[in-house]
Amino acid sequence: MINPIEKKTTFLQVILIVILGVIIYINCSDGGFIWDDHGLIQDNEYIKSWSSFPIIISTGFGAGGNSGFYRPLQSILQMSGYSWWGLQVTGYHLISIFTHILAAVIFYFFLRNIFQDKKIAFLASLLFLSSPINTEAVCYISGLSDPLALVFMLACLIFYLKSITGKNTNLYFLALICFILALLSKENAVVLPLLVLLYHYAFGIKPQIKKLLPIFAVLSGYILLRLFVLSPPELLGLTVPVLWSRVPVFFAGITEYLRIILLPFNLHVEYASQLFRFTDPKVILGAIWVFLLVVFSFFVKKSRPGLFFAGAWFLITLIPVSNIYPISQAFIMEHYLYVPALGFFMFLAILLNYPVKNGVFAFFLRLFIISLLLLYSFLTLKQTSYWKYPLFFYKRTLQYAPESWRFYNELGIEYADAGNHSEAETAYQEALNINPDAAGVYHNLINLYKKTGDREKLWAVEKTANASRTRLSGQYSRMASELQAVGRYAEGLLVLKQALELDQKNLNLSNDLASAYVLTGKYQDAVALLRRILVISPDSALAYNNLAVAHYYLKQYDLAIENINKAIIRKYPVEPELIELLKPYNK
Repeated sequence: MINPIEKKTTFLQVILIVILGVIIYINCSDGGFIWDDHGLIQDNEYIKSWSSFPIIISTGFGAGGNSGFYRPLQSILQMSGYSWWGLQVTGYHLISIFTHILAAVIFYFFLRNIFQDKKIAFLASLLFLSSPINTEAVCYISGLSDPLALVFMLACLIFYLKSITGKNTNLYFLALICFILALLSKENAVVLPLLVLLYHYAFGIKPQIKKLLPIFAVLSGYILLRLFVLSPPELLGLTVPVLWSRVPVFFAGITEYLRIILLPFNLHVEYASQLFRFTDPKVILGAIWVFLLVVFSFFVKKSRPGLFFAGAWFLITLIPVSNIYPISQAFIMEHYLYVPALGFFMFLAILLNYPVKNGVFAFFLRLFIISLLLLYSFLTLKQTSYWKYPLFFYKRTLQYAPESWRFYNELGIEYADAGNHSEAETAYQEALNINPDAAGVYHNLINLYKKTGDREKLWAVEKTANASRTRLSGQYSRMASELQAVGRYAEGLLVLKQALELDQKNLNLSNDLASAYVLTGKYQDAVALLRRILVISPDSALAYNNLAVAHYYLKQYDLAIENINKAIIRKYPVEPELIELLKPYNK
C-alpha cells in the first residue's frame, strides 16, 4: 500500500513539473510558423482533410511525402489539430509544449522505477524540462517528433519494467504498443531494444528471452517495412562521403554537443555541414571524452550502476543522430540532443544527490541546484523569444551562420509575405551571392519580380536561372557517372533524379536515369520512364535499347527482342552480349 505522504509528495512534484513547464514555455505559444512549418502545416494539403489519412500512413513525412522520413503519428496529430483550429498557430504550439511537459513527467516516473529515489527523479526531470537546449524541439512546431517519440519510448520502458517484476501480460502488451508508437513518431526509437538490454546489464537483472524476442520482432518488422514497403530514408544532399570519412564527424559532434550541454549559450539552429580529419582538435577531444566516459562508467558500474546507465544512455541514443549514417546536411542539430541529454541529466542528478554530511557543503550544494534551475529557466525563457517572431528568428540565426543561403532565402520569403519587396529582394540576392545555383531562390525571386512587375529584372533573373539549371544539371550528371563507376548505384540514382528536376526536357538525362533504375533493380520504373521518352521522341534508338534491357531483366523476352530490333533498325550499336542473351528466345 502506498504511503499517503509519499503519494502526496509525488503529486506535488508532478504538479511543480507541470507548472514550471507552462511558465517557461508559454511565451512561445503564439509564435508564428517558421521554416519547415510552412511545408508541413501551413501549405500541407494532406493534413487538411481526413480523406488523406491513407496517404499519411502509407507515405513519407510532410506535404509531398518525399522527405524519406516516416513519422505518421506527428502528421495525424497535426491533422487532428487542423480539424479543431485550422491554421491558428497557438494550438500547434500547445501540442508541442504539453507533449514536452508530458515527457518530463513520464521521465520522472521512469526514474522513480529504476532508482527508487524521488529526489533523483525530481531533479533530473526539472533539469530536462528547463534546459534551454530543448527549445528547438519544443518551440519549433515541426520538431514535435522528438518529444512525441520520447513520450512513447519512456512509457514503453516503464510498462516493460513493471511487466518483468510481475505477471501482468497486459502491461507487456502496452509496452509493445508504445514501442510501435515510438517508431511511428521518429526513427531514433530504433535504439529502444538496446536501452532494454542496457537496463538489464547495468542493474544485473537477468532478462527473460520470451520478453525480449517480441521487442526485437517489432524492430525487425519496422526495418523490413521501411526497406521493402515504405520508402527507406534517402541520403540527403547530392552525395555523402564514405563511412570512414564520416566517423570523425561523430567525435567532433560529441565535443560540440558537450559544449552545448555544459554551456547552453548562443544556441541556434543552423550548423553548417562539415567534414573533419582524425587529427582535428575537435575530433581528438571528442574521442577523449568518449573514452573517459566509457572508462568512468565501467569503473563505477558495480558501486553506482545508475551512473553507468546514464553514461551508456547518452552514447547509445546518440547513435541514430550521429550522422555516421547521413540524415542531415547539418554538422549537428540541437534537437538531436533531446533524447541523449536525458543521460546527462540523470548523471548530474545522481552526482548532486550524493549524501553530504557537512552542513555548510550541503547548503551550498542546494544553492547550486536552485541556481542552476533558475539559470536554465531564465535561458529557456529568453530562447523562446528567439522562436517567437519569424523575422527575428531568421536575422538572429544569420548572425551565427552568415554563410547560410537557406536562411537568407527564408528571410526573403518572410519579407515578401509581409509586403516588404525591397528587403525580400536584398535577402534573395544575398542568398544567390552565397550559392549561385540555389534553384529555389531563383524561383522565389522570379515570383517577386512578377509581383512587382519589374520585367527587366524578371528577364535577367530567368536567364541566369536557366543557365544555372543547365550548369548544375551537368555537374549532377557527371557526379552520378562517378558514383556509378565505383558501384554506388543508389546514390547515383538520387543525383540523377535531382539533375532531371533541373533540366526536365533533357532526354539524355532521362535515358541515364532509366539506366540507373536498371542498375538498382527498379525495372518497372525504367520501363515507365522509357515509354514516356518514346512518346516525346519516337525514334530514340538509345531508348529502345534501354527498354530492351529492362524487359530482359523482367523476363519479358518477346518485348526485349521487339525493342532490340527497333534499336538495331535505327543503327544503335547494341552490345553483342545482349544479342547473344536474347538468341535462345528469338523464335
